Amino acid sequence: MTSQAIDFTLSQQTSGLSVSGTIKRLRVLVADDHNLVRDALAEVIQTTQQFEVAVANSLGATHEAISKSGPFDIVLLDLNMPDMKGVPSVEMTVRMPGAGAVVLFSGNAPRDVVLQALAKGARGFIPKNMRLAALPNALNLVASGEVYLPASMLGTPPDAGQPGVIEGCVAQLSDRETEVLRLVVAGLPNKEIARRTDSSEVRVKMHMRMICKKLAVANRTSAAMKARELGLC
Repeated sequence: MTSQAIDFTLSQQTSGLSVSGTIKRLRVLVADDHNLVRDALAEVIQTTQQFEVAVANSLGATHEAISKSGPFDIVLLDLNMPDMKGVPSVEMTVRMPGAGAVVLFSGNAPRDVVLQALAKGARGFIPKNMRLAALPNALNLVASGEVYLPASMLGTPPDAGQPGVIEGCVAQLSDRETEVLRLVVAGLPNKEIARRTDSSEVRVKMHMRMICKKLAVANRTSAAMKARELGLC
C-alpha cells in the first residue's frame, strides 16, 4: 500500500489556533489504513469544532506527518496497519518529538498488549466500536493529561471469595466519592463529571485525590482499574 502523506481535513490547518483566534484547537492525527473508518472518524472529530484533524494511512506516513507537520496533541494509532510492528512501533511513535499523546486505536487489542503499550508511554486505548458521540469526551480526557481506557479494559470482577475486601472499600468511600468514581470508570472527563454531579472541576479533583488515597492507588486510571477489580462500579 502506498503511504499517504498528511492530509488535513480542516481548512484552518497552519496555526492550531482558532475559533475566534483565542481558543486553541487540539490537533489530532488519525492514523488508520482503512479509508472509510479513518475518514468517518476524522469527520466526527472535526464537527465539534474543538479539534483540527489530519490523517495518515501507514506508520511511515504517521511519522512523516509528525516530523513535518507536528506538533500534534493526540495521535490515534491503529495497531493493525500493515507496517506496524506491535508495541515497538507504538514506543517509537511515543518517543517522537511532536507526537503528543499517543492513543491506540483498534478494533481488537489484547489487554496485555494495551498494558505493554501503556508501560511504554501510550496514553490509552480507544476501540473502533466506541460510540462516535463519545469520542470527543475521550479525546478531551487524554488532552487533559489522563489515560483513557474502556471499561472492558479496566479489570475483571473479583473472585467470589473476596467479599470482605469489597465491603471494606465500599465502606471507605462516601456516596459522592462513589458517584464520581463510577463516572470516572465510564470514561467521563472532570468537566462532565462536575456537570453531572452539580459540582465544580476543582471539587471533582478533590474527590479524586481522596478516592486515590482511600483505594491506595496513584491516579484516576489506577482507581478505575481498582474499582473494576473490586466490583465497586
